[in-house]
Parts: sequence; C-alpha cells; structure tokens
Amino acid sequence: MHRWCKRLALCGIFLLYVSACTSSEEVASIVQHQEWFSEYATILESTMQIKRQGNTNATLFFNKELLKLLANATIEMRLIDNTTEGTIVQSAVIGQPCRVLLLEMFKIFRTIGQAELKACAAYISEQLSYWTTQRFFSFANIVHRDATELTHRVALVLEQYNKITELENILDTLQEEYYEFNTHNSALQEVLNRELDRFARPDHPVRESLRDCLDTTVTLHQLDMKYVLGYIDTDCMPQK
Repeated sequence: MHRWCKRLALCGIFLLYVSACTSSEEVASIVQHQEWFSEYATILESTMQIKRQGNTNATLFFNKELLKLLANATIEMRLIDNTTEGTIVQSAVIGQPCRVLLLEMFKIFRTIGQAELKACAAYISEQLSYWTTQRFFSFANIVHRDATELTHRVALVLEQYNKITELENILDTLQEEYYEFNTHNSALQEVLNRELDRFARPDHPVRESLRDCLDTTVTLHQLDMKYVLGYIDTDCMPQK
C-alpha cells in the first residue's frame, strides 16, 4: 500500500509540474488515458465475474454428469450382487457347507468389485483437478492480474520519465500500451470462451475414461459372479 501511495503521489507531483510547463491539452491527454485504463479495468472485472460464474456452472454440470455415471454403475453392481447372493441363499440343490463356501467367495469378489469401482472414481478425481481448476483459472488469473495493474498504469509509465521534454514519449507509450493490452486481453478472452466450452464435446477424455473404466469394472464383476455361481453346477454336491 505504501508503495502505491508513493507512486500516486509521484504521479500527482509530476502532473502538477507538467501542467505548469505544457499545454492543458497534453495534460488532459494523460488524464484521459488514466480514465480509459480505469474504465477498462472496471468493465473487465464485470466481464470476469460473469465468466467465473459460467465456469462454475459448467464445472458443476460436468461433475453431476460424472456422478450419474458412477451412480448407474453402482446400481448395476448392486443388482449383480443381489442376484448372485439371492441365488446362493435360495438354491435348493446345494448343501450347507457348499453354501457357506459360495457365500465367502461371493463376499471376496464383491469386495474386489467395490475396490475397482472406487479406483475408477479416484482416477477421475485426479484428472478433474486439471480440467476443473487449472485449465480455466490459469488464464483467468492472468486477466485478474492485468486488470489490477491497469488502474495504476499511468503512474507506472510516468515513473519511467523525468524530463518535461519526454512528455510526447509518455503519450506515445500510453497509447501503445493501451493498444497492446487491448489486443492481449482480446486473445485471452477468446481462450477463456473456449475454456467455458471445454466439457461440451461428447468424447471428452475424462468422460470417456470414466465410462470405459466403469464398463470394464461392471463387465469383470459380472464374470466374477458368474464364476462363483458356476460352482453350484460343477463342485457343489446335491443336497440329500
């Protein structure tokens, strides 16, 4: 805070000195640039508030979609488990020792299936850190930093000069920096607009990875339970 006060004080002293030695038109031009930079910063902050909310909404919708995939896979796994356990418990063609053995096997494979399901969720959670946080905010933070600096831009430029004869250089520098910042910010805004649509593609890598992981997990779990039930016909002795 002390540093910026010092800079603004320097800016004020400089402008007073300039106004005594130069035309009011030139001084007004410097003041005009300060107003332009400040207005740009205000508009930019409002724009970024809208885009940050848009990013929050896009991320929330995508997370809900992933959770729905996980929920559907969980339901499928439970149906397979319930069917398998019910078949073992209700079967009338196996003896109690074999039933106990099959139930133990069922619990083991159920635990394995649950672990693999959690592994899918954990893997996607790691991927989301990049897609939901770094992708958007790495650019948004640059815009925020630039917007914060804009309000002090004239003071920073004035620090580079200490001669009245350099007033023309000051105006040229301000005009050039305003143009360059506008070009730079326009490019960043285009990037941010694309980032807001980063979840829209149907073959998004995170969505596809989760879907593949869940499909594989459910399929293998179904095969495991089929293997358990296979013991009823191959290894369990009929009840006498």
